[in-house]
Amino acid sequence: MRQTISRPPVYRISLVQFGLCALIALLFLLRSPDAAWSALVGGLICAIPNAYFIYKAFLHTGARQAHAVLISMYQGGMWKMILTGVGFATAFKLVQPLDVFALFTAFIVVQSTNFFVSKIANV
Repeated sequence: MRQTISRPPVYRISLVQFGLCALIALLFLLRSPDAAWSALVGGLICAIPNAYFIYKAFLHTGARQAHAVLISMYQGGMWKMILTGVGFATAFKLVQPLDVFALFTAFIVVQSTNFFVSKIANV
C-alpha cells in the first residue's frame, strides 16, 4: 500500500542540535579547553536523547498504526528522560575538571532549539 502522507524531515532537528553542540564547544574554547569539553558534553546530553526520541516517535506512520505510534512516543519520551539523567550523572562523575556553567549553558541552548522545531523541520 502506498503511503499518502510523507514523513516530515525531523532528522534536521538532530543535525541542527549536533551542529550547535560543536559551535558552542568552539565558542567555549575561547574560555578554556575544559570549558569547551564541558560544553560539548552538555550539548550532547541534550542532543543524543532527543535524536533517540525523534527516531522512536517517527518509527511508525499511518492511521492503522496509531496504537504503535502512541507506544513509540511514550517509550521515546521515557528513554529521553532516562538518557538525560544518565548523561548528567556520568558527566558529573567522569568529567574532571567540569565547568558547570559551560555544561548547563550548552544544554539549555541546545534544548531551546525545540522552540523552533517547526522552522527547522519545515513542517
